[in-house]
Amino acid sequence: MASGYERATKEIIPAVRMLIAKELKEKYGMREVEIAERLSVAQAAVSKYLAGKYSERVKAITSKIDMKCVDKYISKIAEGKEGYANMCICTVCKHLNEFGCRFSSV
Repeated sequence: MASGYERATKEIIPAVRMLIAKELKEKYGMREVEIAERLSVAQAAVSKYLAGKYSERVKAITSKIDMKCVDKYISKIAEGKEGYANMCICTVCKHLNEFGCRFSSV
């Protein structure tokens, strides 16, 4: 069984980024380069998120995420407000993973 931090890194963070990328593409018509800037990742990662090229485990986690958590931040992320993508990830992660993350104060 993976530790909470491993689960966050390998499963939850990619799942949240995948949802954010899809929302930014669908609702805001953003290009991959713009999405990459908002998420602080490479454009290739965004391409992977949008194509859904992740493990079945990551895809399964996306179905468990309460979209209200993502929607709460998506407009700020679209506007390019600093830190909102990470706040979104932390909020969702805390809802899915009870391991007492010491890196977040969300």
